[in-house]
Amino acid sequence: MSLAAGVDYRDLERLFDYFEIRDKDVKNLRFLGNILLPYKEEFADAFYDNLMKFEDIKEYIPEAKLQRLKRTIKIWYERLFSGRYDSEYLLYLLRIAKVHVEEGIPPHYIIVAMNFVSRFCSRRIANFFSEKAKVFFEDYRREQEKVCDPSKAEIVEGFILEEVFERMEDLNRSLRKILALNEDVLVSYYVDAELRTFFEAGKVERAAIKFSKKFAVFMDIAILIGLMFLAVFVIALFGMDIYHFFHGDLAHSLIAAMGDLLILWTVLELLNSEIKFMLGGELAVSAFVSVALAATIREALVVSLEHGKPIEFKLGIGALILILGIVYGIVKWFEIKRKKKLGE
Repeated sequence: MSLAAGVDYRDLERLFDYFEIRDKDVKNLRFLGNILLPYKEEFADAFYDNLMKFEDIKEYIPEAKLQRLKRTIKIWYERLFSGRYDSEYLLYLLRIAKVHVEEGIPPHYIIVAMNFVSRFCSRRIANFFSEKAKVFFEDYRREQEKVCDPSKAEIVEGFILEEVFERMEDLNRSLRKILALNEDVLVSYYVDAELRTFFEAGKVERAAIKFSKKFAVFMDIAILIGLMFLAVFVIALFGMDIYHFFHGDLAHSLIAAMGDLLILWTVLELLNSEIKFMLGGELAVSAFVSVALAATIREALVVSLEHGKPIEFKLGIGALILILGIVYGIVKWFEIKRKKKLGE
């Protein structure tokens, strides 16, 4: 079933069956509307306050659009508790999903948003029943003191509290179901959009996409094998420099061997980065820069012992090391910043 291609009542029935939404849940959601709709304004403000604490969301939600988006989320909040969950409601959710996809908003923010809605509503539901129960028990105790043994009131109160907690859980269960349905429809649109782009492509385009994917995998394997061979060659070069260390040019061989170890360390870092990338992670660009930096530093160490090299050449290597060091620092800073945002 491709929700993005259109919906009908069979889609609605299927989704209701997936999430076990029954008539009882619809009634519960209408009842929740009486409790939660008065918080509509507070919800809209809190919803975007929660999202705006993530720095990168500001790329998709500029301040200029915030008031209009608050009006939009209030409409969604009202429809959430309307009790009218038909094909029109599904189309409404798909229109919302379409806007999110077109704006390039990452789908994980939908999951974050639904989690916030669940927490916001659950707290208000708990407050509602807590206040009602407090007033009820105060009145109940006063009446019981007049007509019966107060000790029996505790038994009745315990029974009533169990009923209240069961009712709260029943309402929260219905809330979780409709939020799960919303989340599923919105996130599914992202998947359908990608599939639709693929299937709407021509036969030649689809073949090219499939080939390019296989070719990319082949190139990843080639890079991985190449890095392993490179590590072996660096180890061999290190062995040769150690051999020369014991057979003559001590200073030159020692510095060359130190440079070999530096290059070997960066190659291993690049190898680990490529493995993580093939397993689905992000490629660390800083690893590539570090290899170039390490090779340049090795060359500078070796050149420092060669008195025949012109001073301009040595200054050029020094300038290159400085530039690569600055580039490495900038790239590494952005990578660390991104990891912090993702909570890694």
